Amino acid sequence: MVGCPGDDTPEPIQSRPYLEVYNEDIAEIEDFMDEHFITVDASYNVTFTKITATTPGTPIFDALDTSTNQNNPLKPLKFKTISKEGVDHKLYYLKLNEGAGSNPTRLDSVFTSYKGYKTDLSSFDAASSPTWFQLQDVIQGWQEVFPEFKSSSTQTINPDGTISFNNFGAGIMFVPSGLAYYSQSAGTIGSYTPIIFTFKLMNVRYKDHDGDKILSKDEYGGPTSGTALDTDGDGKPNYADFDDDNDGKLTKEEIKYSYLDGLITKTTWYPYQGILVDDPLTPIDETKGIPSCSGNFTSTTRIRRHLDASCQ
Repeated sequence: MVGCPGDDTPEPIQSRPYLEVYNEDIAEIEDFMDEHFITVDASYNVTFTKITATTPGTPIFDALDTSTNQNNPLKPLKFKTISKEGVDHKLYYLKLNEGAGSNPTRLDSVFTSYKGYKTDLSSFDAASSPTWFQLQDVIQGWQEVFPEFKSSSTQTINPDGTISFNNFGAGIMFVPSGLAYYSQSAGTIGSYTPIIFTFKLMNVRYKDHDGDKILSKDEYGGPTSGTALDTDGDGKPNYADFDDDNDGKLTKEEIKYSYLDGLITKTTWYPYQGILVDDPLTPIDETKGIPSCSGNFTSTTRIRRHLDASCQ
């Protein structure tokens, strides 16, 4: 596996200026999208074809969404701008299908099948069967694009024991080298090489990095946010901070509560956000998420008590 994890240790070479390399990369990516069209089958498998007199087609670049909010459903080629080393990198991604399940954040794990290409369409890596990856351990391009997609809505176990994923996220990303391997090489990927991935997002596994009983996705600041929340400003993001508001009490202790199960008193933790309808078959009230200090469970603007240093 060379296309995604950052654990290869290739020989470093003298680094070139980011702006110079980015200008070359984005020109190469946009030329590729101008000169190729795609064919997509019912399973979202993608074939790239170069446009010629004998193989005409609609360029990928024609699908670019130029609307202000990138919300034109008829134009599935989107982009986001990522600042790195003082250079704004345009990261294009094509939404073949958004998916109907859950978005990951850059902190979570994704169950994905994929294929990686260089712009000459030589493939450097592939996983035809889904594989788990922690997004923190892979190239930045993956960390930025996967949160724009959702996992499958449902999974079906087939008679032969295999699993079918329904309405999963599927797309293509076009990654400048500054958001990939840049001056390093990895396998057959040379230094300063922009790369392309087709991918399918089958499942998401949410993580709790600091073990405080709050999923990291709820402490980060939103699936596509580029900056993690740090409530107490101590330099440790909430998802890695045992005491989010620095009041001397562990977060997981602040969100505990007790309830009666028959005649027995039990202890559990509030979920970050309660659900709409309580399950009458359980002894707890699932509609109650982490409350404010005053006991408000429902306001979307409430300051949850583990984030309020004045709440004692």
